[in-house]
Amino acid sequence: MTATAFSRATAVFGAGFSFLVMLVSGLLLIVAPKGRTAQAIDWHLAGLTRDGWEAVHLATSFLFTTLAIWHIVLHWPVIVNFLGGTAMHPRGHRIEALAMLVLVVALLLTAILDLPPSSWLVDINEYFKQVYWDPAV
Repeated sequence: MTATAFSRATAVFGAGFSFLVMLVSGLLLIVAPKGRTAQAIDWHLAGLTRDGWEAVHLATSFLFTTLAIWHIVLHWPVIVNFLGGTAMHPRGHRIEALAMLVLVVALLLTAILDLPPSSWLVDINEYFKQVYWDPAV
């Protein structure tokens, strides 16, 4: 096995596995009680407190971001070919790149402007923090 193959496999599997943990921890944090409530009711899930799940999420987010950057660096020639085209695909995949850019910008704007679907995620999170876990309700 060459060093490049090992590096590529490491980047792919590391990003994939860290993404899975980040996905689970992120979903758990959406439904977890807010900090003060979590402490008041001694909330734990799988042996971790809310602070523990936040630490897991932060650590795996950092690892995922680092490995994603590494993956991009390792695959830069492929990305350039996707955008610029090859003999087999002379037009490249610019339409797909543009579509994903538009999707990401649209989602970013919905988050900034507090519009659906981003506002729905915030509402779900607020429901669990403020209503579902509130001991006074």
